[in-house]
Amino acid sequence: MEGSPVRRPDRLRSAGLNAARDIQIFQAELVRLLAAELPDVEIFFGLIDNSNGSPLPRWVRSYLDRHPSLSEKLQRGELVGISHKETNPALHPAGSARSNILLIPVINESVLYGAIGLISRSDGRHVFSQGGLETARQLIHEAGPVLARLVEIEILRRSNRELSAKVERLAAVDQKLAEVTAEHNSLQAVLRMRSHLQSNIAHELRTPLAAVRGYARMILDGRAGDINKTQRDYLNVITDNSNRLVQLVNWMSHIVEMNVQQFHLSIFDLLDLWAERLRAHEAVLNGKSIKVVEQIAEEPFTLMADREKLGLVFNGLFGVALRLNKPGGTIRAEFSHGREQEITVKIFQNGDAIPSEMLAAMFAHSNAIPGRMPPSQNIGELDLSGIYDVIGMHGGRIFVNSKVGEGSTVLFTLPAVIPDGEENFDHEQAVHTSRRRR
Repeated sequence: MEGSPVRRPDRLRSAGLNAARDIQIFQAELVRLLAAELPDVEIFFGLIDNSNGSPLPRWVRSYLDRHPSLSEKLQRGELVGISHKETNPALHPAGSARSNILLIPVINESVLYGAIGLISRSDGRHVFSQGGLETARQLIHEAGPVLARLVEIEILRRSNRELSAKVERLAAVDQKLAEVTAEHNSLQAVLRMRSHLQSNIAHELRTPLAAVRGYARMILDGRAGDINKTQRDYLNVITDNSNRLVQLVNWMSHIVEMNVQQFHLSIFDLLDLWAERLRAHEAVLNGKSIKVVEQIAEEPFTLMADREKLGLVFNGLFGVALRLNKPGGTIRAEFSHGREQEITVKIFQNGDAIPSEMLAAMFAHSNAIPGRMPPSQNIGELDLSGIYDVIGMHGGRIFVNSKVGEGSTVLFTLPAVIPDGEENFDHEQAVHTSRRRR
């Protein structure tokens, strides 16, 4: 009962601290209450954790860092005195260079949250009255739990802001994903329409071509009367070219009907794939003492394509070169970029030429993606139709040049892709394929 009249005013005095909604208001209120108890003392308040509010002054932190024992005393809840003789005056704030400092820890449940600094205003003389100092310590003791609660609230607020920022970022990602999905769906719809258009074009071309070829054959058979030799030669030209066009239309239909899921597209450097396939055939090449000469520009050859199927293309070309080349021969590989940045690959071998009667058969459409081309196949079994299809479906072109005594050259082009994914080729040429024979 004797202590009641004393503690009640303390509770009333600290009511303002309990009402504080954030650390800044708490700091200002605590300093105000202490200033009322110690009118002749300059007061500062700083937190140990810099992330939650105003930290201790830099010169105080520097001094404590140089005296770890004083930091340990604060951690234990003891007062720490700093004499003006022990510090560098230049580190003190203006007007306190000759003053003494007393640090009072703000602790709750053995956790140090901050410290109150009392700076005497007299020149080297202590003016901390015992009664005022005890009242200040009691107030600071009561402030400890309030400060701990406010620090916890500030941590929760910071976590909430971080979570809100993450939610906003996720919302932005979801929105971007929805946009990409919509673009993907639109692209798929365009591709389906393009596929239907190509199918319709192939169908519409096939009907008149069949009529042209049929009537030309009937005239050749004499159903429209006798024809002279010149007319017969002209009609044979019409028939041969009609057959070629019908074959091309059938190939277009085959390409359109193929399931696009058979292709697994990725962005990669074609040189890496070439080096990989070259290592795979290294043993066979060494066994026949065949030298591989590379002429490759010092630049990337990036493209978007089906890596596995282009690997089969290189396998097939190696198979052809190995069958045609003699022991001690040479295979020359050239990689370059064209004017439209398309990738050009030329594979030359100085062995036997491909027989002229087999050149046409090599590009007869097999309507099948190549699986593998065994290097042990005979020259009569050479078939590049699968390679032709793969290059064609990638939007490229392929050429074959073979001459007796000079060897053979297979050249193909592929549309290039720059690193950000944009295509560097004319879309009107994307499905165009061509060939050259000699």
